[in-house]
Amino acid sequence: MMQNSQRRSALSLKHVLLVAFAAGSIVLGTSHTALAQDSKPAAAAQGDAVVPAKPKPGAAAVATPVADETTPVADEAAPSGADVVPVQNPQNEPAPQDDTTARPTDATPPAAVDQDKPVTSVPVAFDPKMVIDRARALAAKPFEDPHRDLPDALANLSAEEYDQIRFKSQRAFFSQANSGFSLELFHPGNMYDVPIAINLVRDGNLQVVPYSAGLFDFGEAGLSGNDFSTQGYAGFRLRYPLSDVTSNDELARFLGASYFRLQGEGQSIGQMARGLALDLAGPTGEEVPVFREFWIVAPKKGERKITVYALLDSARVTGAYRFDIIPGADSKADIRANLFFREGIEKVGLAPLNGMFLFGEQRRRTFDDYRGEVHSSDGLLINNGHGEWLWRPLDNPVNLQISSFLDENPRGFGLLQRDRDFDHYQDLDRRFDQQPGYWVTPKGNWGKGHVELVEIPIPSESNDNIVAYWVPETKPVAGGEMQIEYSITATRDGDDLHQMAQATDTRIMRIAPQGDDEPAKTRFVLNFAGGDLDYFSKNIAKMKANVSAAHGTVENIRLMADPENGGVRVIFDLLRDGDVASSDLRAFLLYDEQVLSETWTMPWVF
Repeated sequence: MMQNSQRRSALSLKHVLLVAFAAGSIVLGTSHTALAQDSKPAAAAQGDAVVPAKPKPGAAAVATPVADETTPVADEAAPSGADVVPVQNPQNEPAPQDDTTARPTDATPPAAVDQDKPVTSVPVAFDPKMVIDRARALAAKPFEDPHRDLPDALANLSAEEYDQIRFKSQRAFFSQANSGFSLELFHPGNMYDVPIAINLVRDGNLQVVPYSAGLFDFGEAGLSGNDFSTQGYAGFRLRYPLSDVTSNDELARFLGASYFRLQGEGQSIGQMARGLALDLAGPTGEEVPVFREFWIVAPKKGERKITVYALLDSARVTGAYRFDIIPGADSKADIRANLFFREGIEKVGLAPLNGMFLFGEQRRRTFDDYRGEVHSSDGLLINNGHGEWLWRPLDNPVNLQISSFLDENPRGFGLLQRDRDFDHYQDLDRRFDQQPGYWVTPKGNWGKGHVELVEIPIPSESNDNIVAYWVPETKPVAGGEMQIEYSITATRDGDDLHQMAQATDTRIMRIAPQGDDEPAKTRFVLNFAGGDLDYFSKNIAKMKANVSAAHGTVENIRLMADPENGGVRVIFDLLRDGDVASSDLRAFLLYDEQVLSETWTMPWVF
């Protein structure tokens, strides 16, 4: 459910970002700096995911808008002058200093925090409404930058040195024998300079977790003799026996800005989600919100769900979040957010997802790499309000690309990793073949807006460069409030999302002119598999590929069975017409008039 109440009239637009095309597609171009987030997680054994570099003080997070008409929008390259700089991801931010809830204080006896048993404060009654009230009250106050100057011993840690700081698993909170869940904390240091307050809720009572150096093994980082009692924590991780009853697998982690990760059975650390995106790839620059404080509810015996509350803060918005996390083969988080706006925001990105795409089978950019593909997700899947399923292959473009898919009351969208063949990646460290895709399911009616896809050029896999989110048509205004509800599922390939044939591969080649009078062509080779294709392909003569281009000429459409890969292969050539700069392509399969597949769609720059 999404509700948007405004206390003042909407602010006038300062920048027009969307350029409407006759075909109904929208292309966005920007000339400002866009940021790509760090995508490389820390070693799974250590559980320290690398998070984007810290944002500028006071930087605001980006919130995604709500969808409008479900019309795919062509992506086009931003102007060549656009300054696109990949950087590391933003960080976590500190806990607010209101008096509504208990806080760790300097009065905590030093001896108490280093005992073998994790310490907590004296219990205080907890009511979930407290978090909403905190967020509302915080929005009425001036924003205070949560980043803090860390002691040199922490601030100067390299990523490798920071990775040596490990939480002592025997000190984990909650009883894994009782509920299966356990809680581990992340230490501040390196890029993590926002002190995060961690609270536990047991039987309705709140307990603050004071900082304790005794919870960590500092390895060879040389930090054991330092006093970091004023630094708080950087985030936390939840574990659960996903593989079998004896395992202790990572289920979720909250670390850095408003980023979080979710994993299911047999999945490795991959892409991220975040609480909110604000003015991402906009002319004024991105504002990065942070989760400043968490309340984690201790699960009861036999309970297969754990609940986390979070307080989000940014220069122009605050928020109260609730995460109900359910482990499983495809782990899921049900999310509710109450947002409070200090100021109006031009573009709010809701339910944002982060991924990395360096190159895939289409090889539109050349990389000297032993691996056949390098990406944490290979496509954006959308189920729009009209019930159409759209598949948009991802790209690492030469210039910044922003694509918008107009919609009203979307049914779902997600960044998926469909290619699960290890041989296509040959990466034993990152295990891209095991990384989850994330699927967002809106709850209630989200109204009009668009799904926006941002693709940022990157030279290496060290940075996230793909972001997808929902942008509401109605822009938040100062003093306004918004409530949004949705779920995120960590799925392997999304096979269970629909029963139609899927677009599994996209391959592209340039065909040089064969004579003075013959134009150059681009050949597209698409593979479709699954659904009822095996049944209908027995009579492939009656099957048809519906291929269209917003600009340019499509010719030489061919359809053939693919006994090697399974399913059906579609081949077509695209010719440029005149001086047209780009086009928007679509293709799907039919048998007689029955639609057999989702719609493959891709922008193309001639």
